[in-house]
Amino acid sequence: MLIDFSNGERMLSKLTGYQKELLAHIEFMGRFYGVVSRADLTSRFEISDASATRTFRIYNELAPDNIIYRPNIKRYEWQEGAQPIIPVSTAKCVSTLTDGFGDSFAHIEGQAIAIKNSLFNVDLNILSAVTRAIRRNQVISISYLSKSNPDGSTRDIVPHSIADSGLRWHVRAFDRKRNQFIDFVINRILSVTKSTSQIISSEEKAKADDDWNTFVELEIQPHPRLQGSTNVIAHEYRMEDNLLCKRVRRALAGYLLDSWNIDVSVDALLNGDHIMLHLRNTSTVHFPNKHLAPGGVPDST
Repeated sequence: MLIDFSNGERMLSKLTGYQKELLAHIEFMGRFYGVVSRADLTSRFEISDASATRTFRIYNELAPDNIIYRPNIKRYEWQEGAQPIIPVSTAKCVSTLTDGFGDSFAHIEGQAIAIKNSLFNVDLNILSAVTRAIRRNQVISISYLSKSNPDGSTRDIVPHSIADSGLRWHVRAFDRKRNQFIDFVINRILSVTKSTSQIISSEEKAKADDDWNTFVELEIQPHPRLQGSTNVIAHEYRMEDNLLCKRVRRALAGYLLDSWNIDVSVDALLNGDHIMLHLRNTSTVHFPNKHLAPGGVPDST
């Protein structure tokens, strides 16, 4: 039975923490994935169908225009003009998108043991618009800032994945302007709207993105110039026989090497206290964004 309050804020204040958690899950799934169902609640929180139905009724009373039930898909669909009502942490949303639901770190008296320092602060409205488009297989028009267009330009893109480069977040998408798959920095997107052209060809889908679907093996070693510290570095990075092998998507390899300050020069010539690692197989492994890494030059292959 629902309690009748005069406004949403009063109703929220009367709910228990557990009820708010259920509502937050509804809103997160709807906002970032586009649709949400009773099964999302029952599987996540192990509650009954009846409890899930009551929770959706509460949410609809709080925000009647945010989600609408679609009988043909048996799910509630997030509306493009919806206004979130549950306060959320940007860091928590980003963490959930990458790591899934649940707590990853222990807490003591409300204080996190692990703290992540970052300059990055994503706009959740932009991020959620992109993730909904990915789930719905939609073409979107974005207003995008770039070095070549500092005032912004409009692109029609077909997004298929979100990736954390270690320094910032990217949208992997087919760019109809350049007729190829490229990465767009989330924080350079000014706005997102649904494109008028929604026909997606096979060449624009994720299966056609060779750099995304192909993996490369990176052989990372302690930097040769630091021979006196080899054992220390090897232990820090949990290397075996002074070698750490990472299998990564070819499209993401350059970002990983850049975020870890890994020297990719053939002769391992780079200096600096921040350069402790070297890509041992740099002369034989190839990927398009190697130039992003320290000591890298554009790959000619």
